Amino acid sequence: MPPIDHFLNRRNNVRLSPSAITLYQSCQRKFYYVYIKKAELKPRPALVRGSISHKVLESFFDYVNLVDLKEGDWEKLRKDFRKVLFTLLESEWKLIGSEYPDCFASEREKGELLEETKRFLDFYSAKLAYSVTDKLCELNKNSEWFEDDLKRFFYPKDRELRIDLAELNFSGVIDKTMSLFGKGIAIVDYKTSRCSLPHFIPEDHIKQGKAYAYLWKQHFNELPKHVSFYYMRTGESVYYPISEADVEEIQADIDEIRSKDTDSISDFPKNVTKMCGYCDFKGLCFKGGKVPNGNTIESN
Repeated sequence: MPPIDHFLNRRNNVRLSPSAITLYQSCQRKFYYVYIKKAELKPRPALVRGSISHKVLESFFDYVNLVDLKEGDWEKLRKDFRKVLFTLLESEWKLIGSEYPDCFASEREKGELLEETKRFLDFYSAKLAYSVTDKLCELNKNSEWFEDDLKRFFYPKDRELRIDLAELNFSGVIDKTMSLFGKGIAIVDYKTSRCSLPHFIPEDHIKQGKAYAYLWKQHFNELPKHVSFYYMRTGESVYYPISEADVEEIQADIDEIRSKDTDSISDFPKNVTKMCGYCDFKGLCFKGGKVPNGNTIESN
């Protein structure tokens, strides 16, 4: 935990999270609207799909039997994995309109997004089935540690792990952690969003990953070995090694946010980019003027 001087002379105690830290990096003004003024963001289909996908991947490991894994039949495993994933997906998808907001423009759009999500999960089932059968070739089935090693390789150490740092009013939920065979842990973050380049981690994803590592380090007094970002669209896992400098960076971000006067909007400047035209708060930031994409916001 940070020394006591980090808790002194704080001008605010806004509830923080990895997502909040990431948004602050992206646009301090939007951070102000969302986390200080508590303005609601409009629900979007991509966010609904993301929430459902995370729930499916969290639940998946409850339905996989270790006995089936030990058989080592790649094609059977893939079919079994896919069946479980699709069943969970369809179950969650039916909750749109009740537990998830129905923000789709049409039934056609909703159906297309469902089919696309199935493709993501189908590829995930293939990748996971192959990695398990490949690992079985390395493990000694006659070893007394065989089952333990297979479990450690396949099953997450943690799923949807919530960490609360009460003193810092900072919390977050980590999608998954994996044991690294006596060499520490890795944090896994699922991403359904598009990535601009292959084998690449966008800056905002890295910042979020560092914030998860900060949570882990402060709570368990252990530095994660790396954060692995799994991009569902491409099936890529891209790794970012974690260092002490990364968690120190997040501490500096927290200290900077805490130094801000939440009664003064000017303490949270705009970050004007072409993306402002797609922001929920463009009407507040550019009232009576033009946003960067050229559209005019009318005055009331």
